[in-house]
Amino acid sequence: MATPSGRSRPDSQSGVLLPGDALYEILLRLPARDLCRLRAVCRPWRRLLSDPHFISAHAGRHPEPLVVGGCDTFPRNDGIICDIMDLSGRVVKSVRGTDDEWVTSIHLNFVCISTGRRFRLLNLATGAIFALPEELTEEHAAHERDTCRFHAEAAFGQVPSTGVYKVLRVLDRLSNDHEGQLYEVITLNGSSHAQWRVKKPPPYTVRLSLWKIVVVNGIVYFFSSEVQAQDAELDRIASFDLETEEWRASLRGPLSSLEEAPNWPHRHYGMDELTMSDMNGCLVVVHRSCASNLDLWFLMDFERGIWIKQHSIQVQLSVRDVFHVVRPLLVLNDGRIVLFYMGDDKGSLRIYNPRTNISTDATEVERSFTVGLYTGSPLSLANGAS
Repeated sequence: MATPSGRSRPDSQSGVLLPGDALYEILLRLPARDLCRLRAVCRPWRRLLSDPHFISAHAGRHPEPLVVGGCDTFPRNDGIICDIMDLSGRVVKSVRGTDDEWVTSIHLNFVCISTGRRFRLLNLATGAIFALPEELTEEHAAHERDTCRFHAEAAFGQVPSTGVYKVLRVLDRLSNDHEGQLYEVITLNGSSHAQWRVKKPPPYTVRLSLWKIVVVNGIVYFFSSEVQAQDAELDRIASFDLETEEWRASLRGPLSSLEEAPNWPHRHYGMDELTMSDMNGCLVVVHRSCASNLDLWFLMDFERGIWIKQHSIQVQLSVRDVFHVVRPLLVLNDGRIVLFYMGDDKGSLRIYNPRTNISTDATEVERSFTVGLYTGSPLSLANGAS
């Protein structure tokens, strides 16, 4: 492992300087936020703290991921579009956006930013921005004038076998004069000429609400919004494979699957109780019953439709907080679970310990529209973030 060359000598004015290898070890122990500031000390320190070998060694000492809180720039006076924070809630870096835009999703160290029907993808590691075309495909444009009559959502993911990035766009008509949704896919190949491609619709339309869309291992999951009389499970799930660019067979959710069990209490539940999350590379359906309990159902086998309730968390919220969102983010190596609570004005990071059944407040943070993870080193964040 490379260390700064040469040994420092005593100086009558500046005092005794540390040897290079000792300085290297000390810097490895410091939090990334402090190291980002120390890059401004001098050019040798900047070179060291930007060196890929040092960044890799520092990541080995500090393996915990960062939490990214996506914001809406309109109500904020500072223009911040997302805050990147450690698990204590301390902000490592903030990224500024433009007027009146918001974060719709965070995935694979990318932030998807929207201004309505227009989307941009920001690579947090490189600072590169991919502006997705707003225009409809030729096939859809033959029947629709433009996208102004639609509400749009974009789901970004990576094909595991090839590493190719793709985006699925769903356009939902704002009026009721036509039924159905439009589905389009685009491949991000670095070309400025990439265009959307038409895709066939699933058997039923999908819900486009916040926290009800997630991408896991190249598969986009939605809750179905239309259910037939003979197939009326509210937690039925539609999924789109970004590799084959086809819809897979629909999946019964964990609650409707349990209704056939002999001891299931047959309790009614509403869609406001259900959200989705990607936890450690697994699809998780989150069922929040009333204001007290959060059940985490992990999908173990898609083909067989097997779900396992791995955690049941006491969220300890009052009745007036029943519509607040609790977002599970990941399970740490020691088994603790990182949760993000989103209230009316503020959010908070909490760490839940299943062994003690106790949640610890990390800190209160700015209200976020959506949250996700940054799995790279804080030292590898683009310099454009400030």
